[in-house]
Amino acid sequence: MIKQFSVFLENRPGRLANLVDLLDKNGIKIMAMGIAEAGNYGIVRCVLDNDAKALAILKDANTAVNVVDVIMLNLAQLETIVTVLEKAGVNIDYAYTMNSGKIIVKVNDEEKAIKALNSAKLEISSKI
Repeated sequence: MIKQFSVFLENRPGRLANLVDLLDKNGIKIMAMGIAEAGNYGIVRCVLDNDAKALAILKDANTAVNVVDVIMLNLAQLETIVTVLEKAGVNIDYAYTMNSGKIIVKVNDEEKAIKALNSAKLEISSKI
């Protein structure tokens, strides 16, 4: 499974730059990222190249962060992916893409989704 970090930042100039700088200075690469606005705060959802180190650094910096499992698939198979999940009764909570032709998907029932995707012979990536 791929770990996704949801970082909660105050919605004002410089907060995202501070996060990116913190990760960069500690040798952590952002592999995928999506940003959602939520009033006075923003949620930066990202996949990073070193989960354990990133979590320690973010917690040490007193950053509000949550880590969840997400599914990484091939973006070229999007039509099949959404059809398979719909037929399995799995809702896609949100998704965002990577520059490597991959898509990150957060679903409401991970176990059911993986079973359906595997049955359809869709490749689930386990490494970034």
